[in-house]
Amino acid sequence: MLSSAGALLQNAGAFVVVLGLMIFCHEFGHFITAKAFGMRVFIFSFGFGKRLLGFKWGETDCRVSLIPLGGYVKLEGEPEDHLSEDTSTLGDGKDFTSRPRWQRFIVYLAGPAMNAVLTIGVLTVLYMNGFQVEGSLYDKPIIGSVDAGSAAAAAGLLPGDQIVSLDGKPLATWETAEYAVMLRPDAAMQLHVRRADGQEQDIAVRSTSTSADKVGTIGVHPLVRVGQVLPGKPAQQAGVRENDALLAIDGKPIKSFNEIPLIVGAAAGKPLVLRLWREGTVLDLSVTPRDDGEGARIGIGPHYILQKFGFVRSVEESSRWTWGMTKLTFETLQRLLTAQISPKTMMGPLQIAKASGDAARVGPGPLFYLVAVISLQIGIMNLFPLPPLDGGHLAILAGEGLLRRDFSLAVKAWIMNAGAMALFLLLGLVVYFDLSKTSLLSKYLP
Repeated sequence: MLSSAGALLQNAGAFVVVLGLMIFCHEFGHFITAKAFGMRVFIFSFGFGKRLLGFKWGETDCRVSLIPLGGYVKLEGEPEDHLSEDTSTLGDGKDFTSRPRWQRFIVYLAGPAMNAVLTIGVLTVLYMNGFQVEGSLYDKPIIGSVDAGSAAAAAGLLPGDQIVSLDGKPLATWETAEYAVMLRPDAAMQLHVRRADGQEQDIAVRSTSTSADKVGTIGVHPLVRVGQVLPGKPAQQAGVRENDALLAIDGKPIKSFNEIPLIVGAAAGKPLVLRLWREGTVLDLSVTPRDDGEGARIGIGPHYILQKFGFVRSVEESSRWTWGMTKLTFETLQRLLTAQISPKTMMGPLQIAKASGDAARVGPGPLFYLVAVISLQIGIMNLFPLPPLDGGHLAILAGEGLLRRDFSLAVKAWIMNAGAMALFLLLGLVVYFDLSKTSLLSKYLP
């Protein structure tokens, strides 16, 4: 068991790995495209601060610096260049600002693009090595339990109902259904449902929202499937099969597999009635837990899916996941900007550090999966048309291209200052919500 100090150190170390890898790859995108266009690049650094070691690549000092929180690229003549003298009058064409707009546009775009490449690359490796995921996420969106008094209960949704579509949008998995509801807090929705008897109907339901994060919910949970039935144990003897779904035990609805050991352990050897969902049929089985020296058990395990593919299929799956998450991210941002969901749902540096530490404690697979997820988010956020983000520079170049002339230095300075102020306000808001989620300050911050 890690101490609180040890956990903090592990969180910090994992945060450095996650943030450093993502920012380094982002900056590498800028660097390699600038080099490809023959632009003068003075420095490409992994880390910030004092130079520790490195080598020369042409005119570029490729270095490792003291503080390993990402990296940076210094191009001759780029905006806010305080390092070098202006060489545009030399006529060698290597100055950043002297290059055609389309080349500068690609250099700015290459950073976010490299974040997407990192996401696809990490996921491809994970898919090729194989990793297990909770089966319910990839299951059909079939309801396993309904919270009493919830919006779903009021609308008449029942265990065994399959949510075919939401507001006309088809839903293939429980994960897509869950995301769709989360993005619609306090909103009226039209669900197309397939009942357990095969009948289909439209059901109107109005979601509620969590008080803290303003995330939509209707009070339903996925099927909790049995992934393993141990031979000779009570569950097998009672007729439980792999892929059966547990709806309830002794009348208590089951929302997750973690609830089952507690209920079984508390039974103290008394018979339990398992309500199962098996290929559209509901049946009840009586099972008596047995103590084999390690506590009362019935001999079942959770349902996991092994995701493992060859190289081509791994790239395809990684690209599909990246595209789907990109669309979901833009939908989330649209709902954030229109105040349909709370900005408290955003992860700031403290939450990223905590998530990095939690993932690192589980193993390298979850840690690198987190790298893939956050790298994509960083790439997308950098496309915001808000200087000094890459998207802000792209917007300025696009505006200059439409007007067929460069903005004056005064106009650019005004745009950059206004964008920087807005960005600092946004960062301050994210940090504030980060602090409000900590156990130490949550009681003092609204």
